[in-house]
Amino acid sequence: MNKNYLKIGLLILLIIGTQCVFASAPKMGTSAATELLIPMGARNVSLAGSNIANVSGSEAIYWNPAGLANINSGEVTFSYMDYFADMKVTYLASGIHAGKIGVIGISAQVFNIGEISVTTFEAPDGTGEIISPNYMTFGLTYSKRFTDRILFGTNAKVITERIGTMSANGAAFDFGLQYLTPFGIGFGVTLKNFGTQMQFDGTAVEFDSDIPFSNPNATTRKTKLDMGSSELPTSMNMGISYSYDLGNLGALNMTGVYNNNSFELDHISAGAEFDFQNKIFVRAGYLSYMFPEDWEWSKDVQYGLSYGLGLNLNLSGTNFMFDYASRPMELFDANQYFSVSIGF
Repeated sequence: MNKNYLKIGLLILLIIGTQCVFASAPKMGTSAATELLIPMGARNVSLAGSNIANVSGSEAIYWNPAGLANINSGEVTFSYMDYFADMKVTYLASGIHAGKIGVIGISAQVFNIGEISVTTFEAPDGTGEIISPNYMTFGLTYSKRFTDRILFGTNAKVITERIGTMSANGAAFDFGLQYLTPFGIGFGVTLKNFGTQMQFDGTAVEFDSDIPFSNPNATTRKTKLDMGSSELPTSMNMGISYSYDLGNLGALNMTGVYNNNSFELDHISAGAEFDFQNKIFVRAGYLSYMFPEDWEWSKDVQYGLSYGLGLNLNLSGTNFMFDYASRPMELFDANQYFSVSIGF
């Protein structure tokens, strides 16, 4: 094996080990654009988000953009999810091979919260006005295979949020790296949601107020509240994968990831996928938070186990991949994911 490959693998292992050893007191904070944390794509959701080391295709745009470089020609993925409290999420991702340049991808996430009745202090039961908050994220991805073992990718994302007459905008970047060994072991590292702060602004925080100690008949003045800003939910994620060949049966793929977050408790995830002849897939995963004893609220952690199925069909040279995932919640109904991918 090339000594340079071995050095890269050892360096990634050192980074992962260092992060796990020195991950001490958990940090908590307020973050903007929390819709960026909603996982996309049924396959990796069923693995509890543990597959960043060898995730591939257009679904990799969300998890690790480096994996997009595995596309041979082109691929499109559409994903739909029933979130909780009647909220819906749709996601579209596509990538196309551009020869020696690499692979170019685009993505769009639409988070539909639904209709909300407007209430005020004067009308606590509602003003009769209905608003539909609209959260959207658009991304442009570049990914390239630099060697047969090393892949790199990056996302540039534009985030827009609108609630009634209030809106906020931001920009973020993701960076991803994959290193695939000849022994079925893969390593992955990502830095996600590194970007600007976001702050809401609009007419909903403007109101007329009296000038102190002025004539009671004097005109009012326009006052506007100052809105606070928040950072994006940045995280660094380090993962490992191993594929065990089962001969004619297919393969058993095992994955794991450590998530170091700037906004919530760090956590680890592990998953396993049984691949039957690259046609039928059975998957399961589990997420566990680190240092939960330090935080009382962590007893109400929503997610843990997840599971799902996949079916891969090849029709006239075109691959059709159908995936389903279920992610049970502690206090709400389970998240239901459906994804369809078309490779051409």
